[in-house]
Amino acid sequence: MAGVLMYGFLHLMINFFRMIGWWRWKIEGRENLPPRQLGGMVVVINHVNWIDIPAVGALLPFAYRLSWLGKAELFDRPIPRWFYRNMQVIPINRGRRDMAALDASVGALRSGAALLIFPEGHRSRTGVLQVGRGGAVRLAMQSGVPIIPMAISGSEHGLKGAWLRKPLTVRIGQPYIIPPTQSGKIPADLMNRCTNDLMQRIAALLPEDRRGPYAQLPVS
Repeated sequence: MAGVLMYGFLHLMINFFRMIGWWRWKIEGRENLPPRQLGGMVVVINHVNWIDIPAVGALLPFAYRLSWLGKAELFDRPIPRWFYRNMQVIPINRGRRDMAALDASVGALRSGAALLIFPEGHRSRTGVLQVGRGGAVRLAMQSGVPIIPMAISGSEHGLKGAWLRKPLTVRIGQPYIIPPTQSGKIPADLMNRCTNDLMQRIAALLPEDRRGPYAQLPVS
């Protein structure tokens, strides 16, 4: 309950500034969101600034309350640990394959979570798309939920940009499902193809000058 109240307060506060016209944040393609009652989904988006998470969380309908992965160090102290756990953040040890975090993520998705994943692995800061990694693909295949590709532009200005009324846009693409393999394993070539396809879908939602290594590839 505490997490719902905190998330709801932040959702209302950010949208208040939008409603009065001060924060020029907008969302496009909301009609592409699958009905929430259908269950979990992997929300995949490019990463530019820390403000990406509150921006996406506020621009999506409250029913699509997000979970996301956060570095394990955030959970070291009692008060931050309480806050992040109530906000449905899943701790992950970066720099190595954290099976506990992967299992927790799959469990959350199967339980209906909308899990936000940044496939680049770290912020670009410039807004130009970077090479993607396969974690989102793996989670979607193992949990059997759809991937929702999204793209954010304008967040490179951070919170200061919001106060200076810089425009920020989140675009939502068409959801899709990657069928699992018969063996349950994902060969390297299949992982590469699926990851490139995912990143091309994100690139298609970005301005051409922000598509980075995917600028010269055909977009889905």
